[in-house]
Order: sequence, then C-alpha cells, then structure tokens
Amino acid sequence: MTYIYFALTFFAAGLVPELTGFGVATVTMPVLSLMLPFSIVIPLVAIISMLVTGFIAWQTQARGMYGRITALVVGTAIGVPLGMFFLEAINEKTLSLIFGVFLVVYALYGLLARESKISTNKTTGTVVGTLAGFFGATFNIHGPLVGLYAVSEKGVSKQQIKGLIAMYMFISGLFTVIGHGISDRITWEVLQYGLVSLPFLAAGMYVGSRWFSNLDGKWITKGIYLFVLVAGIFILL
Repeated sequence: MTYIYFALTFFAAGLVPELTGFGVATVTMPVLSLMLPFSIVIPLVAIISMLVTGFIAWQTQARGMYGRITALVVGTAIGVPLGMFFLEAINEKTLSLIFGVFLVVYALYGLLARESKISTNKTTGTVVGTLAGFFGATFNIHGPLVGLYAVSEKGVSKQQIKGLIAMYMFISGLFTVIGHGISDRITWEVLQYGLVSLPFLAAGMYVGSRWFSNLDGKWITKGIYLFVLVAGIFILL
C-alpha cells in the first residue's frame, strides 16, 4: 500500500507542474512528510522539483524568459541561504509543527483569497524572490508566490507564464539542491528514492502535457489547495 501511495504521489508530482508550471512540492511534501523524516523528504523533493521544472522550462522554450526573472533570481540568492540557516537552527519536531501551520494558512489563502495582481518591478521581484527562496529552502514550496508574480506580467500567454514559472523554479531549485549538497543532506537513501520516482514522474508529465491545452488550471489549483489543507490539518493532529 505504501508503494501505491508513493507511485500516485510521484505521478501527481509530474502531472501538476505540466498544467501550472509549479506544484511538485505542493503535492509531494504533505504526503511524503507523513511517511518519511524531513531529513529525507526536503532534499528529495528539492531534487525532484529541479528535474521536473527544468524539463518543463526546456519543453516550453523558456530560455527567452531570463530577463523577466532576473530580479526573482537575485532575491532567491538571498532567501535560500536564510532558509538553509533556519533548517540548521531548528529541530524536526518544531519544524513539523511550523510546516503544518504553514500548509493550513497557505491552503486557506489559496482557497479563499480573491485573484490579485502584484507589481512586477525589480524591487518587488527581489522581495518575492527572497521570500520564495526562503520557503523553497525550508519547505520546497515557493511556486504560489512566483505564480502570482508571473500572472501579473503584461503581454504574456498561458504557455509563456508556465515557462516563466518553470524556468524560475529550476534555477531556484538548482540553488537549493546545491545548498543541500553542501550541507550533506543528499544521502544515498535520498538518491534511491529519487531513482524510484522517475518512471512515475515521467508518466505524470506525459499525461499533464496532453491535458494542458484543454484544462482550466484555476480549478486544478483549487483542488491542490484543498488537498494541502487536509494534509496540513492531519500533520497538526
């Protein structure tokens, strides 16, 4: 049964970002943290997210988005080290409590908040990147902030928004994985779980790429937020 949960989780981790540009950690962190210690889950999800979003960025030809994400990347270079320091300074039980509260608040905001726009100037981009880098390094969840920033960009298509988010997520994920490597969190056990996940990730990405043009990402995102809310409550209890 545990293997089935893993398979479905990694399948969803491949499917969701093909539809939205992000969501690997949103799907995997709540489920995997119920079965594995954070010492494995956090670097594992960081590696998976980097691989998936890197492929999507290449797939959507997002290389032309570099100029649009420069401020985000600068902020991320600040936020990731802060997140890594936070991980070193706190014990796993407290981290689990904080993570549960974070999931509940994050899910409620996603379900209840009205659609909003934010400025896309360099200052705002740097602030968003710093916050996203911090939450990416600690909980691997930085997609919603970047997604809000991306949809606020003027004159970009659905495909370009997806590519912009994926390109940022890949670069940010690369920083995060390097940080975990330097901190000796990427163990052989983490890599083994990563290898097991690859076929299910690939299957999910194939299905997601087929569905992308026909589905409304708004309803998919709402469903993810509801799932995260339930998982967050379960972790707290």
